[in-house]
Amino acid sequence: MLLTYLLARGGAEVTLLESRHDFARRFRGDTLAPGVLEYLDTLGRADALLADVPHTRTDAFRWHTATRTWTLVDYRGASARFPFYALLPQAEFLPWLADRARAHGATVHMGARFSALRHDDSGRVSGVAYTVDAAQHEIDAALVVGADGRNSKVRQVSGLAATELGASLDILWHALPRRDDDPSYSGLDLFGTPHGSLALLDQGTDWQLGWTIRAGSLAEVRARGVDALRDAAVGALAWLDGRLDDLGDVSDLTLLPVRITTIERWTRPGLVLLGDAAHVVSPVGGNGINLALADAADLANRLVGPLRRTPPDPRQLDVAAAGLESARRPGVEREQRAQVRTERAAAERI
Repeated sequence: MLLTYLLARGGAEVTLLESRHDFARRFRGDTLAPGVLEYLDTLGRADALLADVPHTRTDAFRWHTATRTWTLVDYRGASARFPFYALLPQAEFLPWLADRARAHGATVHMGARFSALRHDDSGRVSGVAYTVDAAQHEIDAALVVGADGRNSKVRQVSGLAATELGASLDILWHALPRRDDDPSYSGLDLFGTPHGSLALLDQGTDWQLGWTIRAGSLAEVRARGVDALRDAAVGALAWLDGRLDDLGDVSDLTLLPVRITTIERWTRPGLVLLGDAAHVVSPVGGNGINLALADAADLANRLVGPLRRTPPDPRQLDVAAAGLESARRPGVEREQRAQVRTERAAAERI
């Protein structure tokens, strides 16, 4: 969505296909880093975003045990203007950004499900086919951008091979209504439990709880039953006693398989992938959305000029797409390697 906004703002013709009929995503990346807020500030949008969209703020990422709390990351020195992470639900953030993209002339099609890539006589990607409420549509494009997440259908159809780097954890998520007398925390907190950890994210009106389990162990967790998860949560946070009684089964929780995935390359002629479609990262630490936004900002800078030419030169667009990968891939892969090490160590304690 950010790329759509930036390209439209720069005067390029851009169409976004959103597979859902709304933006009501749950348990997805909601954390905007100080650097991202600073970038939005250069566009004149950060203050308006924080004023318009309900959110919470956290100035630290903390790890808690029964006897001690460690501050893993302190964000107060990360930015003079925005010394915090902003936790904005995607269901609020994405419509806000879409409205501003439309105001600059972008076309946003909701409920538009990608089905196939189209190619010209040379084999270059030249557009997409998609469906809206079972009706078939096609659209031509000088460049197709696949930004459809960790299970990217665009990536699968393109034939670009993905390699799992060995993620060791999965997360079971649950949303819990917040009460006025609930304790206060940093907003990004991890609590040690006898068999893993419990994440607690402050979503303003809700708490988002996440139990870490070994990757692929859902069947074992189901066999132990939901009481084991409930007991672990109450053992770490006694004020949750009685608050999780509505959990009748492990199936009441939302499983997020944690994957760390690299792609052989992010581009084909006429096509570029970004965000989780190009590089899946762990949700721990909230880096996925921020890496994706950084991809979008970099790619927009490279594309605006070529896209404003009539007609756009395909070679210039492909050079711009390759430039994104050249600039962004090394840093992303460093982050992925660090995450693999962290998750292996965490899995050994479960």
